[in-house]
Amino acid sequence: MLDDDNVPLPASSDSEEDVLDDCDTCTPFELEQHYPQKFRLFDETALSLKKEYILSLEKDSSLTRLAAGLTDTSVHILDVSSERGLSLFLDLPALPDVKNNIKVCDVRFFDETPNAVLVGTTNGIVRLFDLRTQKEQARFENDAIIGTQPAPKNICCFDRNANSRLLCTGTEELHSNVYLVFYDLRERKHMGDYFDCHQSDVTTLRFHPQNPDILASGSTDGLINTFDLREASEEDALNITINTESSVHKINWHKNVYEKDMLSCITHTNDFKVYESEEGDLLAEFERDNITEIIKRKSPANCNLIDAHSTSDGGILLLTGSNLNKGEIMRSVTYQNKKLLPFANLDGNKQIVRESVYDANTNVLITAGEGSIVTIWTPDSHMATNSSGSSKLKAKKSKSNKANPY
Repeated sequence: MLDDDNVPLPASSDSEEDVLDDCDTCTPFELEQHYPQKFRLFDETALSLKKEYILSLEKDSSLTRLAAGLTDTSVHILDVSSERGLSLFLDLPALPDVKNNIKVCDVRFFDETPNAVLVGTTNGIVRLFDLRTQKEQARFENDAIIGTQPAPKNICCFDRNANSRLLCTGTEELHSNVYLVFYDLRERKHMGDYFDCHQSDVTTLRFHPQNPDILASGSTDGLINTFDLREASEEDALNITINTESSVHKINWHKNVYEKDMLSCITHTNDFKVYESEEGDLLAEFERDNITEIIKRKSPANCNLIDAHSTSDGGILLLTGSNLNKGEIMRSVTYQNKKLLPFANLDGNKQIVRESVYDANTNVLITAGEGSIVTIWTPDSHMATNSSGSSKLKAKKSKSNKANPY
């Protein structure tokens, strides 16, 4: 089983000398000229004073609320304001008696509103919370049996579809079995499973952002599959299978300037690939060495691909970070016309970043990671000056109340 929470970090083949020997490959003036967009740190807050990582970050559709899931299984709900920045709305406490390295694997808002959130943990449970009542409303878990053995229970990821009717979870491999498990979110029931599409841990699931019947899955077996869930069987539902010839870390849907669907893939070796989604044709691929050169850094061993986001002009924003020291280096590039172009140097980062969300309408980027810090980055002209700025970090005191909230 792949411990997804510890990737992507420098591979074991990277020598200590390569990891430590890193710097910019140009002067500060040349670096400033290299990146056409200027972003600044608008606001940030620390969610824990303990050594907890933020493993999952999600925004609602209007960027008024964030959900951040931590390694201790707690989830923090934050309000987002263009005037005040970040403020704590609600804590969903950690699971009681957490054992066996259980962590949050994903968080999702239930629908387009900021009123309910789905929280998945690696022990195979997805819980639905109503943020207005602050109570658990439902939970989804698979108790199926394969012959005389239970189906894989532990999950690595989940997603819900565009009309908030379907939930799908992706399991770890157990006894050569790997499952995609489907639930009806409205009826609160298990609907069925796919079990022939992958041979190893399912690391990433993404429903199409507009079409509720289209699902893409990625796995450590190197495959990306897309499904049309209107079909009655798994065999008929399988549209395409893409062999990335690597281990898949994250996938995302995008549209190009002609409104054609694309799939992006970040691998566990920190390579970036873009595919056409109807036939699965490879449009472009960029190895870790290439990306390191584009962002003007010396050592590929420290280059960490964080996530890929759709832009308003049919491009893809690829966020990159560094594994060196506290991960202070964070830069972005855009994918346009089969090329990666420099976009922004995000100066002032304080942590190794693991997760990010991006609002294409406002060009606002929000990051989170190993320092348990959530940070808002804005274009210089976007938000009013915030006196807290990058020099002041708000710390949320951790609570000692461990009571079960439901």
